[in-house]
Amino acid sequence: MHVFKHPKYYEEFRKRAKAAQKEAKLKLQVASSKPQAKPEPSSGSQDAGRKPQAPSSRVQASSHKRQAP
Repeated sequence: MHVFKHPKYYEEFRKRAKAAQKEAKLKLQVASSKPQAKPEPSSGSQDAGRKPQAPSSRVQASSHKRQAP
């Protein structure tokens, strides 16, 4: 169901969207202009295609599977 909105609402919406696009474009330009750091050689225990995960302070849920003896 469509709810009628005043034409000024859409005008303001377009202004905000345009400003957000400019901001995103600037962030992208700044990020691409920064020099890239050389990646560190990965150890053999990690998969080459996976990123290492940051340590988490949350406790993992225990598994209900039975452990093999």
